[in-house]
Amino acid sequence: MSVLVSLYTAILFFVLVPGVLLTLPRKGSKLTVAAVHAIVFGLIFHFTCKIVWRLGVSLEGFDDSKGSSQTAIESMAKMGKKKSDKEEEDDEDDAATSK
Repeated sequence: MSVLVSLYTAILFFVLVPGVLLTLPRKGSKLTVAAVHAIVFGLIFHFTCKIVWRLGVSLEGFDDSKGSSQTAIESMAKMGKKKSDKEEEDDEDDAATSK
């Protein structure tokens, strides 16, 4: 899990603790107030978690978009092919010098 998402969750929880910013409903029992704040926390987290996750991933230098794994595989294959081509050239050079 991204450190940014963990930090975001902790801050969101702190801000939504009853009595920090507001208390909903004002004249409700402790259990009712806690339940309302839990629902608000859950809704806000549900709708904003992906945004924060993508922000964290982009800041860490990883690309979470579709097709990025395919691009990575293709670039690794190209690197392997370049290495194979170089090894073939070295083998040809070795064969020519041994003659």
